[in-house]
Amino acid sequence: IAKEMHVGHLRSTIIGEAVCRIMEYMGSKVHRVNHVGDWGTQFGMLIQYLKEEYPDFHGDIPNITDLTQFYKNAKGRFDESPEFKKISQLNVVKLQAGDEECKKIWQV
Repeated sequence: IAKEMHVGHLRSTIIGEAVCRIMEYMGSKVHRVNHVGDWGTQFGMLIQYLKEEYPDFHGDIPNITDLTQFYKNAKGRFDESPEFKKISQLNVVKLQAGDEECKKIWQV
């Protein structure tokens, strides 16, 4: 999860659990699957920010101790730069398509 968790992230989980209980009560077989995140724009944004701020990250993995600040910096660049925004969105497409470089960065 790229952003800090807050109670709003639990809303869909709570609604889903309520629906599951109703369906089970009515006799349905239910499979509970909770999906709390995706490879959305935030990951494309973080990938691009890492590429720009730490161009040698392959050989020298950065020690990013404050992930919240890293996210805020990336989000600031995303909001200010249309070019950064577009590249970030393309990184998501590449990540979902299995691009090796994007996957390596995502795993950092």
